[in-house]
Amino acid sequence: MRLTLSRKRRGLVAAALVACLVVAAGAEQAGRGGGAAAQELEFAGTIPVAAGVAAVAGDHAYLAEGPTLRVYDISDPAAPRAGGSTTLPANIYDIDVAGPVAYVAMDFDGLATVDVSDPAAPRVLGTFRTPGQALSVSVTGTLAAVTNRLSGLEVVDVSDPAAPAAFGSYFAEGYAIDVAAGGDFAYVVDTPGGLSVVDITAPGEDLEAAGSLVPDEQPAAVAVGRARRGGGEITVAALMSSESTLTLVDVTDPAAPSVLASFRDPERPRTGAYIAAAATGGLVHVVLAESLALLGDAYPPFALQAVDLADPAAPAALATYALPGPPRDVAVSGSRVLVAVGGPQLGGSGEAAALVLRLAP
Repeated sequence: MRLTLSRKRRGLVAAALVACLVVAAGAEQAGRGGGAAAQELEFAGTIPVAAGVAAVAGDHAYLAEGPTLRVYDISDPAAPRAGGSTTLPANIYDIDVAGPVAYVAMDFDGLATVDVSDPAAPRVLGTFRTPGQALSVSVTGTLAAVTNRLSGLEVVDVSDPAAPAAFGSYFAEGYAIDVAAGGDFAYVVDTPGGLSVVDITAPGEDLEAAGSLVPDEQPAAVAVGRARRGGGEITVAALMSSESTLTLVDVTDPAAPSVLASFRDPERPRTGAYIAAAATGGLVHVVLAESLALLGDAYPPFALQAVDLADPAAPAALATYALPGPPRDVAVSGSRVLVAVGGPQLGGSGEAAALVLRLAP
């Protein structure tokens, strides 16, 4: 999990995004019992830097291309300000920010913890080498869950970010490619194994899966959140396949994950993309924002889709935001959405940049 063009360049990017939002009809939303109010994705600003990895927390965006992590102040997204940067020993594949620390999955070098309490001077606190290739990281409490393509899931104790230590591991049957952690569980997707719900409450070399599920389409990305259903709340895992199908899974009972519904925009092309390539290449993305799922894929026409999850058993298209290039990563914090967009070398129509969008009612 899962975020400084010249003024002329910024204007060109902004102009390319004007009138790019198509919102589902408000009457249709009002006609669905219990549906959420329609929301729009509005352009707020541009960070003029090429990035393959994005994270956002509060007023700061965290962007990475290759081994370098850069911090930007986006308190005024129309005029983002560059902060500091730090270069790690390996390419960055994923970033998760929790409090004053950024947790970084860095290829074959494993996990790095970076102090970002001073945005002007981020600094590495510690590292932990994991077996295999670290592709994604997700933090819950004092634990960092890291997927390794060969070894599966590595759980790292980060109670002292300066001295990360082994906590436990889970061997996935296939190639582990993404993880979302929350509470007592890590939700891991691998190919061809599908989704595993791994109990991370007790340390040990052999962590166990409380439950598992293989959806109709192999997942390449995962996000986890809470949703309202039947007068109560449930825990939902959102799975995105390489064919851009969203599958919503009720994981409230971790021992018995069950499919709630699936959603796929019929206008999106089917590519037959190999699942591992889709994940490691960052071709598909899913993030959850309150009662919305935000979906991105790298297949033209390039777009960010918003899906209404007011009823997770009946997801519905809400909005589509056209992008000038492929979304290489998507992150959300509150009403801010950060999208790293690829440039001409990846099929884009403009220069690579990170777009700051706003979720507006």
